[in-house]
Amino acid sequence: MKKSWVNVIVAVCLLGAATAAAQEEAGEEKWRNFEMSISGGLAFPSGEFSDWNDTLGAKTGVSFGISGGYYFTERICAGAYFDYYQFKINEPNAQLKLDDLNYKMYKVGGYVKYALTGESNFEPYGKLSAGADFAKFATWTGPTLTRMREVSYDPELSLGLEAGVLYYTSEFGGIFLQAGYYHERLKDNIGESFGIRYKIRENVNYWALKAGISVFFGSEE
Repeated sequence: MKKSWVNVIVAVCLLGAATAAAQEEAGEEKWRNFEMSISGGLAFPSGEFSDWNDTLGAKTGVSFGISGGYYFTERICAGAYFDYYQFKINEPNAQLKLDDLNYKMYKVGGYVKYALTGESNFEPYGKLSAGADFAKFATWTGPTLTRMREVSYDPELSLGLEAGVLYYTSEFGGIFLQAGYYHERLKDNIGESFGIRYKIRENVNYWALKAGISVFFGSEE
């Protein structure tokens, strides 16, 4: 089994352990069972990701995400997510004409969320996420590495640390603003194009600022 998948399985097990621990507090009264969220925002490359593919670094990108989770207590929620990120290429030479090429990431995984509930309409929260990143990166290809095309790479471990605040616009829903830092373990990951294999040389790190809508369902009586 690939080491990357071992990492993903370990991460999922850790999330499962966290949710199991949360069940110990199941006697605590709660007013919601499930949450569904959609979000969009901007992403900002950090470190080596800003200087990628021999100076073809990533520019500020965009993101879209959808997630859903179950509340084990009033404050503790665990669920699953899908996120999509797309970063444009910072072209040092306009003659390269790379407008149609991007660094793309399709991410699926799980999360654990802790919300600071209270009487206010504002609800701060923190989240930990772990999953798999299916990267499709613009890469120099061909026998002499003179042509750039988007290459799909093997899935690797994705980790995220997020914090945000939700503002209730109704009893069972609201809008939120969230900031996060993400680490994609893509170093030495392999992709293939026309029979030639390519390797990502560094891990990918970036920040993201997202805004979205959350809706809550159900309550235990």
